[in-house]
Amino acid sequence: MRAVPIARLVLLLILAALPLVQSNAYWVHIFSLALISVILAFSQQLLVGSAGIVSLGQGAFFGIGAYCAGSLSISLGSPFLLAIVAGGLLAGISSLLLTPIVRLRGSSLAVATLGFAIIVHLVMLNEDWLTGGSIGMMDIPAPTLFGVSLGGETRFYYVCLIAAAGVFLALDRITHSRFGRALTAMSQDEEAARASGIAISLYKSKCFLVAAIVSGIAGGLYAYHSRYLNPNDFDFQKSIDILIMVVIGGIRSLPGAALGAVIVVLIPELLRASGEFRLLLFGVMVIVLAGTGSRGLSGILVDLFRRFSSPRLWPVLRKPGAVRL
Repeated sequence: MRAVPIARLVLLLILAALPLVQSNAYWVHIFSLALISVILAFSQQLLVGSAGIVSLGQGAFFGIGAYCAGSLSISLGSPFLLAIVAGGLLAGISSLLLTPIVRLRGSSLAVATLGFAIIVHLVMLNEDWLTGGSIGMMDIPAPTLFGVSLGGETRFYYVCLIAAAGVFLALDRITHSRFGRALTAMSQDEEAARASGIAISLYKSKCFLVAAIVSGIAGGLYAYHSRYLNPNDFDFQKSIDILIMVVIGGIRSLPGAALGAVIVVLIPELLRASGEFRLLLFGVMVIVLAGTGSRGLSGILVDLFRRFSSPRLWPVLRKPGAVRL
């Protein structure tokens, strides 16, 4: 299994070298946005892939984290790291409002989380004293860390890369822990998991809490990335986009979620030359990839790798083990 950390290290080095290969400020800006979306996809993957919970409220937690970090930075001049952490914690605390609905299942739970996302968006849109209303929140200062400015596109790209790598390692550890195995058991058969002694409501609440914190951290990074927040960036469509990332990348796969996020962010930019057909082409691509099933694009790549590579390299593509509690 030594091939797994080696493969991860190689990928990290490639991503670290990306701004050196493509130094155009606009594309580095887009790459940073893609990494922020990767973090969002990780949060959705924990819900959908591990616990089998379809949530349409991650865009709300994303917005809560962004507005919290932006407000602290503008009003109090809070340090960069403190604002990011505060955004994640506030998003996590907000997820506790969903505790009464965790007993719901399937589409009922998804609709309830969608309602939460709509309420949060309406608050952002109408409460001028808190969020700036429809005008939004402007003039968010450039981030600094220990007196060093992180405002440049390249420097902030590396901040996003470190954050994405840290979130990946944390969630990978969680999904292979006892807690993660309990979530997997819930997703496979909720009644059997309950009969095994798993407190379903408690574990769902914890799962929402962790996913909301991760989304809030991504929101804080987005606030410093764009330095302007508009309520329409956090409507229910954003939650749907996050779900699409996981579906086309591959459910139950953190690397798949990352791949889906990169596709959702980068492909529309690459298709920009096609003009008004850009969204149509992107929509067709999403439909085709979603039609591959729960394994998504990552599953297709795994099959191709196994077909054309030596079996000695297969441990790189380890599969989740059996659920053991």
